[in-house]
Amino acid sequence: MCLICDASRRGFLRLGLGTAGLAALPRFACATTRKPLVMLDPGHGGHDPGTIAPDGYYEKTIALATGLELRQALLATGRYHVAMTRVTDVFISLEERVRIAQEHKADLFLSMHCDHLPEEDLRGASIFTLSDKASDKLAAAVAQDENSADGPGAAASGVSPQVANILASLETRATKVGSATFSQNLAAALSGTTPMLPDPQRSANFAVLRDPSIPSVLLEMGCLSNVEDEQRLRDLKKRHLLVAQLTRAVDSYFTDSAGGRMAG
Repeated sequence: MCLICDASRRGFLRLGLGTAGLAALPRFACATTRKPLVMLDPGHGGHDPGTIAPDGYYEKTIALATGLELRQALLATGRYHVAMTRVTDVFISLEERVRIAQEHKADLFLSMHCDHLPEEDLRGASIFTLSDKASDKLAAAVAQDENSADGPGAAASGVSPQVANILASLETRATKVGSATFSQNLAAALSGTTPMLPDPQRSANFAVLRDPSIPSVLLEMGCLSNVEDEQRLRDLKKRHLLVAQLTRAVDSYFTDSAGGRMAG
C-alpha cells in the first residue's frame, strides 16, 4: 500500500468513519505507482485430490497446472505482481489460504477449481462470490463440498475468530462490489468460447472467500463428472485459451476498478 492510501485510511479511522468511510476510497487510486497483486489459489493439493474424474484424473492437478500458467500469463503483461497459495502438490488449509492472501495484501483473489455434479450431462464453468445465504441449491452443494476440504475435524468457520467476527457484519461495501465486478468480468471473458452452466454467476458461503477486505471469486473451470468437460480441461490448447480468457478478465477488472487507468 502506498503512503497516500495508508494515510487516508488512518484518517478515516480516526474520524470514526470505519469501513463505510474506507469504501469511499478508490481501491486503486495509487495504481500509477503500484502494481496490483493478484493472488491465485489452486484448489486442493497433497492428500486432498479434490474431484476425481471417472478415469482417475485429479482436480488438484488441473487447478495447479492452470494456476501456474495463468501466473506466467499475468506476469508477462508487466501490469501485475502475482502470488500463489501453492506452487507444488501440497495441502494448504482453507484458513491458511485466506491468511496468505492477507499477508500479501492481495488486491484480488481467484480460487481455481473443477466441479463434480450429480448429473453427468451438466457441464461448463461457474463463478461464485461470497454470500451468507446460497443463491440456489447447486451453489449450496458446491460450497459444502469445497468447505469440506480441511476434513471433518476442521473448524466450521474455516477462518480465525477475528476474521469471523468481522464477517458477522459482512464484507465492506467496496469488497462486495469488487467481487461482483470480477465475477461479471469472468463471465464476459468466458462467454462464447468456454461452456458455462446455466446462470453461471452464483453465490454461497465459501470459507476461502471470507476475507472482508479482498475482492474474491471462486471459479469452477468445468465439471470433471462430464466427459466433454474433462477432455476440455486436459487439452493443452484449450487450457491456453482459458488462461488467455482469465487474463483478459483480470485486465478488465483492474481497468474498471481504476476508472480506466491500468497499472504501469
